[in-house]
Formats: sequence, C-alpha cells, structure tokens
Amino acid sequence: MLDAVYTAIFRPFQLRFPTRAAVTIGLLIILVVALNAAGKTNLGVAGILGLALLLLFAGILGCYWLAASINLMAQLLGGQGNGRSTLEGTVWGLWPLLFTGVAITAANWSIFLGQLFLASIIFGVLGTLIISIRQVHQFSWLKAIFCLSLTLMLSFLALLGLFLWPMMIILGT
Repeated sequence: MLDAVYTAIFRPFQLRFPTRAAVTIGLLIILVVALNAAGKTNLGVAGILGLALLLLFAGILGCYWLAASINLMAQLLGGQGNGRSTLEGTVWGLWPLLFTGVAITAANWSIFLGQLFLASIIFGVLGTLIISIRQVHQFSWLKAIFCLSLTLMLSFLALLGLFLWPMMIILGT
C-alpha cells in the first residue's frame, strides 16, 4: 500500500490498481470503522459482528454508488477508463479512512487535535480520489478535480432529494 501511495505521488502515470489490493483496503476500512463505532457505543462481540455486517453492506453499496457516479461523470467528460478500473481506483482512493481510529483517539485528548486529524483524513481522501480519477480516466489535474467536485455535488443533491421527497409526501406539500 505504501508503494502505491509513493507511486501515486511521484509517478502517477505508472500507478495500477490491482483488484486484490482494492478488496484488502475496502475490508480494512470496514473493519476499522466497525471497531471504532463499536468502541464508541460500548458494544460487545455480537455488536461488533452485527456492526461489521451492516457496514459491509452499506460500504459495498456506497462504494458502488460513488464509483458509478464518478464513472458516469468521467465518461461524460470524455474519460478513457471503464467501470471496473473506476471501482478499483475509488476503493484505493478511500485508504486514508484507515486513520479514523487515530482521529477518534486524538479527539479524546484534544478536540482541536481530533478535528485536525479529521480534516487531514478528509483532504487525504479527496486528494487520493483525484489522483485515482486522473489515472484511471487519463484526465488533467483540473479535469479530475472538476469531475470529483461535480460528482460529489450531484450525489449530495440526490441524497437530499431522497430525504426531502418522502417528507414532501408526508407533509402534503
């Protein structure tokens, strides 16, 4: 994984996203997030397993949603990649989420330090996603940033509509 990070920073056009590495990163992220959530809620072993299964389902669904959205936007912008390579690049781009445990621990020491770690994780995820979009679809830096920002904006609007639509029906407006 460190070799992939080094290659992404210093030799981005030589970067490849092997499926095995993407699956490993995805499963590690789910495990770390499940353990963090279970630790915050004081759940036992059964709670950890239940949370891990729930996060496995939600993580797979969310990752496919994000990868499909990125692939659709990239194809509209003239990208050269396909869905599989976009999915592998998207999962690889989420590897900074492995440090969420560090952010939670730092927040127990100092709120400012926890927020600083959280901000660095967010910027790390955005940066690695931009690198992976650039590599998979052979975009320029500006086009990759535009693709990711447009994808995130449209995904947020779709999620907002998902919550507002039932509320409008219930309230009768």
